This record gives sequence, C-alpha cells and structure tokens, in this order.
Amino acid sequence: MSEYLVRGALLTCDFGSHARKLNLPLSHGIYIKEKAQILEDDCIVDDNISYFGVCTCETPPCDTETVTLQKYGDAGKDGATITGCKCCPEIIGKWRDCMERNIYGGNVKTVTTDSYLVCKYGGLIQPVSSGQEEEE
Repeated sequence: MSEYLVRGALLTCDFGSHARKLNLPLSHGIYIKEKAQILEDDCIVDDNISYFGVCTCETPPCDTETVTLQKYGDAGKDGATITGCKCCPEIIGKWRDCMERNIYGGNVKTVTTDSYLVCKYGGLIQPVSSGQEEEE
C-alpha cells in the first residue's frame, strides 16, 4: 500500500550511487505525523532534490564536477570509494503518478511511494521510504 511522502523521504536514482533525502525548505501547511507533506511541484534540484552521488549512466552530464565518495553502505571500510561525474539530475516535468487529494476545500496532487521523477539522462528517481517512519 502506498504512503504519502513527507520531508525526509529517502530517494534513489537508477543511475546514482547514493540515496538522498527529499527536502522541503518551506512547508505547504499540510502535515502527516507532524511532518510536511510533499506535493507534485516539489521537485526542484538543489531545493528539494540533491545529487545522487556518482552518475553511472552511459552518457552522464559532462559539465558536472568529478567527485570521489565513500561507497554507499561501506562506511568505515578502508579505500572503499567511487569516483566519477557528479549525479546531478535534470528533472523532466513534475512528480508522476501522484494522488489527487481534497485538502482545505481544494484538490492538490500529493506525492506517494508510487510516484517517481524522470531524469534527462535516463534515470528514474523513486522513493525508498515515505519519510513517515520514526527517526532513531
């Protein structure tokens, strides 16, 4: 069953080496479990969407910087790094497969765990978690 995405949801890109948290600098005033809900337009790179580590697609963005990062999941292992073009997505359109919801007397399109974004370089950006889970 799908869940609504909130600030802090974990996202991945098919071609990115690292998962990243979804951000919402300014709340829309809609909350789930006291966390700000994500809407269809919340897909701005650097505001909502961060870079996803190193891009592994066949034609990565050639104008981005080269980065060296610790491999995802290999925290504390000596020399476990990955180097390549920074995975800076270029989002095509808005969140897709959103759910329409009536809030405050108006319909808004809300993002769920079934929603996704498309990157110009071929990657699909999808939620791994809704962000609603309890933080430790």
